[in-house]
Amino acid sequence: MLSPTLLIFIVGLLFVWLAANIITGAASRLAKSWGMSEGFVGMTIVALGTSFPEITLSITGAIQTLAGQDTSDIVVGNAIGASMNQLILVVAISGLLKIVRFKKKNVFFDAVFIIVAATAFYIFSRDAMISRVEGLMMMITYVLYLIYIGRQNFLEQVSDKVKSKLVRRKMHWLDLIKLVVGFLIIVKASQVVLTKGVDLAMQLGISEATVGIVLLGFGVSLPELVIAITAALKGSRDLSIGNLVGSTIVNLCVAMGTGAAISGWHVERGLVQFDIPYLLFSVIIVVLFIGSRNKLDKKESILLLSLYLVYISLKAVNL
Repeated sequence: MLSPTLLIFIVGLLFVWLAANIITGAASRLAKSWGMSEGFVGMTIVALGTSFPEITLSITGAIQTLAGQDTSDIVVGNAIGASMNQLILVVAISGLLKIVRFKKKNVFFDAVFIIVAATAFYIFSRDAMISRVEGLMMMITYVLYLIYIGRQNFLEQVSDKVKSKLVRRKMHWLDLIKLVVGFLIIVKASQVVLTKGVDLAMQLGISEATVGIVLLGFGVSLPELVIAITAALKGSRDLSIGNLVGSTIVNLCVAMGTGAAISGWHVERGLVQFDIPYLLFSVIIVVLFIGSRNKLDKKESILLLSLYLVYISLKAVNL
């Protein structure tokens, strides 16, 4: 039987998912009604929307930290767990079901950038603290990433405007209402998830970082996992590695960076010595697979899945 704390934690997580979907859909429609191109909407709103739960949890945690309730462990753990799930587990399971062929566009730059982001995360956390200045640097890094993508897509966007003569659509006030309601829901749900996550750690006698990595990290990544499995079962042979890499970059640069810029993060020594280096190592392995043949076969998928299972098993042993 589920404990009341765990039940509230799960319900809160469901509301975080629901609100993130409402915000992403409403914001995309509003952006198009204001005359923004499909490329711009996909590059910014949709890309950030997939990681909106992590961003909101980080900002909410930073505010709670300023108020005297330190949520550093569970928030940093969530960023690590979500990144491991999105970049390692999702890709591995998809590769086991079907040979995954990555889209070549921007693969090299995305691969290099994810290594830079993961390395920066490790370097900044080595002194057991991610400062406000370092948080700002992580956010600036993501802005530079967006600028590069914007330049790559500029001619394509111009071409789309010439062909379709992009016209503003009538704005639907219902979408604006949905956007506001979505923000209110996700802020409150994030507060509940973080509070109950801390309570759950105390009840189970485990660290808040472990709750963030195992429960929260897996929970916020579950939609991406379901989508990837469904696509593979339907016979889709293409996987946009850019979306998964992009989500990981957002987790490390935007979610971690924004929260750190607000309050700074204390990083548990165990995370610095094991979890973050393991994440960096796993990212490098994925990048090597991406850069070699632009596809992932079953042998490589088994290796990635083994990396993930070893990591989770070690976390479970140390509960």
